[in-house]
Amino acid sequence: MIGQRLTMVAHVERNQATGKDAWNMPAIDFAPHAQVPCFAYSKSAADVVDGKKSVTVQNLRMMFALGIDVREGDQIAKITDRSGATILIPGPLRIEGAVEYKHNHQEAALVRVA
Repeated sequence: MIGQRLTMVAHVERNQATGKDAWNMPAIDFAPHAQVPCFAYSKSAADVVDGKKSVTVQNLRMMFALGIDVREGDQIAKITDRSGATILIPGPLRIEGAVEYKHNHQEAALVRVA
């Protein structure tokens, strides 16, 4: 049922590093993990204006099938169409917070990595 809705592909990366870096922070080394059928959408968007600056803040979410190995902290390199030819949402994006389990799919909040 949910499979018909999953019209995009998320290129998921996972941190493979262990240990600490030169500044004693957790080491980071994202490597390709999986290509996951998904559907990404903006739940809401708002313009924030502060003097001469303005930005658009989006609540970006992604849904994918049950049983897919995607977890908090994974990174999305890009989201493409099914063929992989067209990049629909450029990355990197990080999965923020716990993956939510729904009755027929999973959902995750995404934030842009600067």
